[in-house]
Amino acid sequence: MLFYDLFFSIMQEGLTALPRMYMALWEKWKTVGVTYIQNGHQLWRIPAVSQDGCVGGEFVAIGSSDPLAQGPPVFKQEPKSNYYVMKNKPVTITCKATPAIQITFKCAGADVSPRQQTNLKLVDQVTAIKTLQSSIKVSREEVEEYYGSDGYLCQCFAWNTVPGFSAPKSMESRKGLVEVAFCNSKKRFQREPMSMNVEIESSAELQCLPPDGKPLPQVFWLKDGIQINTKEMNFIISSEGSLLISQARLKDTGNYTCGANNPASRRLSESAVLTVYVNGGWSTWSSWTDCSAKCGKGKQRRTRTCTNPAPLNGSNICGGEAVQQSSCTAICPVDGLWAPWSSWSTCSPDCIHHRRRSCDNPKPTNGGDYCNGNDLDTTNCTGGMCREKRQIAPRKPVSKKAGKDIESNLYNSFVEKSHEASRAEDDENIPVYISVCAAVAVLIIAIVIIVIVMRRKRTQNRGPFSDGHRPDANISSLGDDEKKISKNGDMLSVQPDLTQTVVTVQHANSGDSPNNNHVNTMEKPPAYSVPDNNLQHRHSATLGKSSKTLLVEPTINHNVNNSMEKLTIKDKSNLSVPSMGSGRPMSQCESLQDSRQSMISMQLPSTIDAEAVTWSTFTSNGGRLLLPESGVSLMVPEGAIKKGTVEEIYMAICRDDKDRPRLHDRQTVLSPVILVGPQSVVLKKPVILSFQHCASMRQGGWILSVYNSGTPADEPPQWQRLVTLGHETINTPLYMQLDADHCHLVTDSLNRYALIGESVGGGRAVKILRLAAFAPAITPSLDYSIRVYVVEDTQDALEGVLQVERRLGGRLLDKPKQIPFQDGGNNLCLTIEELSPGWRSKLAANYQEIPFRHIWSGNQNNLHCSFSLELIDRSQYKISCKIQVYQKAILSNRQVLQIVSNLKEKIPSCPTPSGTLKGRSSTVTTNSSGTSSGFSSMVTLDPSAQVFRLPPHIKAQLCMLLDPPNSRGNDWRMLARTLSVDRYINFFATKPSPTEHILDLWEARHREETAITDLMNVLRVMGRMDAAAVLEKDMGAWL
Repeated sequence: MLFYDLFFSIMQEGLTALPRMYMALWEKWKTVGVTYIQNGHQLWRIPAVSQDGCVGGEFVAIGSSDPLAQGPPVFKQEPKSNYYVMKNKPVTITCKATPAIQITFKCAGADVSPRQQTNLKLVDQVTAIKTLQSSIKVSREEVEEYYGSDGYLCQCFAWNTVPGFSAPKSMESRKGLVEVAFCNSKKRFQREPMSMNVEIESSAELQCLPPDGKPLPQVFWLKDGIQINTKEMNFIISSEGSLLISQARLKDTGNYTCGANNPASRRLSESAVLTVYVNGGWSTWSSWTDCSAKCGKGKQRRTRTCTNPAPLNGSNICGGEAVQQSSCTAICPVDGLWAPWSSWSTCSPDCIHHRRRSCDNPKPTNGGDYCNGNDLDTTNCTGGMCREKRQIAPRKPVSKKAGKDIESNLYNSFVEKSHEASRAEDDENIPVYISVCAAVAVLIIAIVIIVIVMRRKRTQNRGPFSDGHRPDANISSLGDDEKKISKNGDMLSVQPDLTQTVVTVQHANSGDSPNNNHVNTMEKPPAYSVPDNNLQHRHSATLGKSSKTLLVEPTINHNVNNSMEKLTIKDKSNLSVPSMGSGRPMSQCESLQDSRQSMISMQLPSTIDAEAVTWSTFTSNGGRLLLPESGVSLMVPEGAIKKGTVEEIYMAICRDDKDRPRLHDRQTVLSPVILVGPQSVVLKKPVILSFQHCASMRQGGWILSVYNSGTPADEPPQWQRLVTLGHETINTPLYMQLDADHCHLVTDSLNRYALIGESVGGGRAVKILRLAAFAPAITPSLDYSIRVYVVEDTQDALEGVLQVERRLGGRLLDKPKQIPFQDGGNNLCLTIEELSPGWRSKLAANYQEIPFRHIWSGNQNNLHCSFSLELIDRSQYKISCKIQVYQKAILSNRQVLQIVSNLKEKIPSCPTPSGTLKGRSSTVTTNSSGTSSGFSSMVTLDPSAQVFRLPPHIKAQLCMLLDPPNSRGNDWRMLARTLSVDRYINFFATKPSPTEHILDLWEARHREETAITDLMNVLRVMGRMDAAAVLEKDMGAWL
């Protein structure tokens, strides 16, 4: 009867009768079923209902009158993307939704009967929100019986009453694909590990490629039957299944087995034996034995043992000899012989005279015996007829022994008297010695007095600027060793004219560490002047720590505005990028520069040049940060920033001398010093930092290393070696891709970076330098100064020089030219030749030298020499000359700068010659038009511009095709080889998707218009027509 009432009520009132009937059913235990039909789906009410809504795990499929339980349903759990079913083990598909009165399933295009569902009502104990959960099971037979091309797909539909609608409304879930799991048991492993021997502390790779299966089998490794813990840093399983061992240890010796596991099966490969051997090493040589002959020629020997370390596990024994023999000559002992006696001395008052002889004919040497006998002979000189003045007592008879004692006493008495005579002679010479010492003392006192007087006169001549107050007080004088005579005859390497708006800067060098704050010793300044990027700071008063405003008063007289400029300091040593929108009119130089806005959250060091900074905000879409005038860029790939977060990233060029690494004599800086930050940014995948370098790779002979500093941006950098090219391991945190003139760093940390090089042992590496000549745009009436800069051949180094010359009001005289500079200690020479009539050089010689170490391992930017010329014929208004630049002893390293200038011609003080200096236009591009960047309205961001050549969905398809290894080998490894990024292939092998990281690096390296076409041709050459078709199908319309 209740069934008919319910059916009749629904037929008359529609679904609005459901709430009223639900209350009636809630109070009674009924087992009546009813079915509603909407949009081809059956809405069931499940029988056997109790007051709690659950009987046998089934739920009431009837709506609720509670307003909170009404409304469109929302899925809390949807079907997974993939399910794998095995024999005798069906899969369970579960869906959860709230609010919902019923959940139905549709698999393979057909509705699933409610009787196959298991329903459960879940109530949150805190919020009292009710959630409906429904599950079905799918067996292997059901999947195998379906022959549709689209696969066995299952989908959920959640139903609920919605106010204002007569019928329940439904919500679809995503579809889940159910497949039969298998592991190809007929095929063995496509690639099995092979036994190998590896030297201790070297890397090793055990290859493994599992058989086909669905899902793709997961690879694991066993060592001696125990599964390897890949959390240990020494072991990494690559994306294709190979086992990578960073540094082999003795305990790593054992049997290794590759395993493949998926829900259908577990397979093991044949075991391979890894033997870690230790090559024997020689101990130190023992000391040489004594010569076998005591006199004349003999032999001596020394030994060593092969125990440092001892050979182990079948390794090679030590090569070479364990015993060395050498001829020796033992010097024979020479016994001493007496020289002839001297003549007799005069007869003494005691009637005794003596004579001497020495044991030096020859002297006893090499352990020889001393002469036998006495060296003094004494006898009576009167034949016993000596007359005594004193009374002689009667002589008593004595014994023979007493006679000998008397003779001995007489001899001793004679010796004592002889010594007394010698002392008397020495006493006569004492006055002479005293006179000599007094004369020497007087001479020393006179010299000291002269030195003191000269120093006082020198101090008085210095004028009002004392050592502690003049701007260049900390600059030491030119050493005599710099004023040396060159090979060119009478031309001297002298200090150039420093009166033409240049400042000589102290030069410090350290051979211990690249850290700037480790060594404080200062060297003598070079024989050339160096303009300082912070020139105004050096000529202004010191800035206290608590100061907020720095007043800068320029002291340069070359067309520089003498008005005071204020540079606002945000906090202590931090720099706030100044806005150019001040009230004073912009000069001609400033009109070529960006009007940069101040950063809100980025605090940079005070040494950073505001014109060499760029920044922007990034999301998970990624983007590209660019300083085109410096040739530096930072590519943030898609997915590097966590989804849902926004990060502000900046990039700056550190041009201050204090930011450059301190190097030893063999090292040299090859790139700009780049600061990327902030360090607090957490990256999900590596970013790519690209910049230029000046190493000549054609000649080779380089040992190249990347140095970084992880100290905070506002602290002095502490430089350390991060990676050396060719010495990477799987634990190296950075990958360096070195091209002919560019370097690309793939890193997941934001720090300071610099490329440092040195010659290989016995080699002579070559770096490329750039020469640029400048002169004042408006010259004085009589003087003309030519400044020749010698900098690294990078776009940023030249840009730094141009910025200095803009401030000095200089003009470029000739197109900058390259010159190779070779390691080996030879100085760089500059001569001015063919000077036009009416001009002469103010220097003693038209020749200057820059010491080798100042260019190769110095820590100064913008090195240059100045040639000061004097006008002697005022009718001349044109000047022309040639400046020869060459490296001593290397004739091929030579360059000529042709100088031609018209003094009456009005030329802007900051020119931008074509091909030399581009107008400043820093750009930043991102995938999102909503990002903000640190630039004024002068720079427009084109939201339609393609930041990445490959759209995300194209890259994802290429990764799916190229990541899985195959037997032909034309997978991601071949892609890396074809794109020339396979120098250290294990870096990509350790990544979840090697293809993705290879393509990210490809994006950073190839910005040309034909990049996509070239990539398509690369894929075709690889034989991957499927991957090439993906590019052609989606992007062929505009290729």
